[in-house]
This record gives sequence, structure tokens and C-alpha cells, in this order.
Amino acid sequence: MNGADMTMDALLKSVSRTFYLSISRLPAQMRSGVAVGYLLARATDSVADAASVPHADRIAVLHTMGQEIAGTKEKQPIPATVCEAADSPAESELLTRFEEILEALSKLPQEQAALVREVLASILQGQLWDLSFFEEHACVLSDEQTRLYTYRVAGCVGRFWTRLGRAALGDDFCAAEKTREMEEAAVRYGCGLQLINILRDRDEDARSRGRDYLCSDPQVWMDRAERAMQDGLDYARRLRGWRVRIASMLPALLGIKTLEKLRHAKPGKRVKITRAAVYCSILHAIFASM
Repeated sequence: MNGADMTMDALLKSVSRTFYLSISRLPAQMRSGVAVGYLLARATDSVADAASVPHADRIAVLHTMGQEIAGTKEKQPIPATVCEAADSPAESELLTRFEEILEALSKLPQEQAALVREVLASILQGQLWDLSFFEEHACVLSDEQTRLYTYRVAGCVGRFWTRLGRAALGDDFCAAEKTREMEEAAVRYGCGLQLINILRDRDEDARSRGRDYLCSDPQVWMDRAERAMQDGLDYARRLRGWRVRIASMLPALLGIKTLEKLRHAKPGKRVKITRAAVYCSILHAIFASM
């Protein structure tokens, strides 16, 4: 690992408590593409969530970031006022170093860079919809809006993960003739992970941000998320390399633990997975993947 990779690795670890555990277990050929994609998505998310920055300014910055990621606009620093408004010092550093991450994107293999740009375009579309829609509404108007939002910000990541795995590892990731089937399972898996985030943060989102991503029975959505985690476990088991199996299985195992806690949580109490539970899930993923 060279100096630049080590710097990106430290930055990744500082902004992600759990996803870093998955990325760090990926084969080297796949790790950089996933890491750069995650850091870019986390950066745009940090801007979208910077509540003290005027709404119109956040939208403008996100549009600029999207153009820079797509390569249609020259790199430029994110305004200091936006960096300082991030929710944590780690996210502030992430935004300050956004140009470095763009530079890392430009150094990826061409096919991997194209996949990163494609998935970020979808994620940004979801983030911009989020900002614009909830300026005028407190709750989604239909289940279809919930489904579309979860696809744009997370379901698309499942497709990206599968396509990047194929680009980096070929048949060592999954069989070519199974790619479409695997992509569809990964999309359901990604949407389910986002549903768990929505269910976990629902009270806080309504109280602090004045928004609700569910307009129908949350128990139904919890059941859907649980089925999606089973899709995720099945997806991971069908991958060919033990390292990608571990990395792909871990979020599902943590998601299942989160859903168990959500089903028994007291109203208004935020659910959190303990460090011990995370380590148990890592061991489970390792043994299940061998």
C-alpha cells in the first residue's frame, strides 16, 4: 500500500465505523474503487446533512460536486463554511480533502472509475430529491417514493458492488452468466440496508429534520428489510472468493442484529449495535465464508 492509499485508508476509517470493516477485507483489486466510491458518497451526504448551511447553498454545492465527479468541471475546494458545518471533525476533514478523493478517482482503472461516476450520479439524484422534496413536505406521499429513494441512495450501490467486483476480479467474483441475477439480489440488499437506516433514524428524522420517509405501516417495511437481509446473505454465499464473501456478508449480519433490536426497542429510543456485537458478526462472517 503506497502513501496515498494509506492516507485514504485512514480517512475512510475515520468516517465509517462499520463499513470500513467490510472494505478492509476486500481483495486489493477491488478495494480502491469501493473506497473511493464510499468516500465520495459520504462527502456528498455530509453536505446534504449540513443543516446550518442554507438550503439553496447545499443544493448548489452538491450540483458542483456532481459535475466534478463526472469530470465536466475543474476541481475546486468546497467552501470553508460548508466544511466547518459538517456534523463531525472527521466529516469536516473529508470535505476539506474532497479534491484529493477526486484525484484518487482519476487514478482508478478506467472501467472502475466509470462505475464510480455512474453510482454517484444516482446517489446525488437521491440526495437532491431529498433536499428539495422535504422543503415542501414532511412525509413521503407514497410507498413508491420510498422505494425509489432507497434505490437511488443505496440499491444502486448493490449493482455497483457487483459490477465493480466483476470488473476487478472477473470470474473470481461471480460467474458471468449469473451477473444479472446477482445484481438484482444486490439491489434488493442495498435497498434493505437503507430501509434499516430509515427505520432506525425515523424518530430523530421526524423530530430534528421534520421528515418521514415512510407513509405506511413501518412493520411492513421492517419485514421487507428482513427479507432483503436474507437476500444479502444468499448473495454473499454465492460469491466465489472468501474475502468478498466476508465483506459482502457483514452488513447483512449487522442489519439483522439492528432489526432485532428495533423490534424490541422502546418508542423514541435509538438503537445502536455494540462493539462486541460487531466483532461477533465479523467472526460469524469469517466462519460462514470459509
